[in-house]
Amino acid sequence: MADFFYYWEHRLAHEIRLLWTQHAVHHSSRHMNITVGVRFGALEGLWSMIAFLPMVLMGFPPALVLFGALAVLAYQTWIHTELIGKLGPLEWVLHTPSHHRVHHGCNEQYLDKNYGGVLIIWDRIFGTFAEEREAVRYGLVRDFDSVNPLKVWFSELPGLFRDVRQARSRHELWMRLFGPPTWKPPATGSESPEVSVTP
Repeated sequence: MADFFYYWEHRLAHEIRLLWTQHAVHHSSRHMNITVGVRFGALEGLWSMIAFLPMVLMGFPPALVLFGALAVLAYQTWIHTELIGKLGPLEWVLHTPSHHRVHHGCNEQYLDKNYGGVLIIWDRIFGTFAEEREAVRYGLVRDFDSVNPLKVWFSELPGLFRDVRQARSRHELWMRLFGPPTWKPPATGSESPEVSVTP
């Protein structure tokens, strides 16, 4: 059950701009190694606690929920690597290093794919699965490369603050904060914004 909630926690961190300001820290590295597995935004843990709260409200003991969330995160550490190739039949069920390389890719065909924690079946069920077929380019779509923790932690905030200040309506303000990270106000005044999520 914790793995299912992790899938949605992770997916929403990509699809909601305010959450993306923290999760982008994890995706900003242009390399794939174990250290990327522990590269998190300063407030990302807060979102994680909120995302797992429904399990407690469903009646799961808080200690069990915490254990489940930590187990999923612990599993995630080893999949941040280029040293392990494809793992045969395990690729159908488990989230493997190959699947996670895709998730960290900024190649067009890899964007917004493979959110799973331990199991890849959630991505297969919800249509967010992609197989590793070509070399992965790591990092963000926009050009950003820094190892300075402060620059990395706060890299998404200046753009968010700028867009919030420029919001011309409550709807636009809402979309700037809670819409997809790449949302732009419609140029024609229509209500159909561009909605492509970019890691």
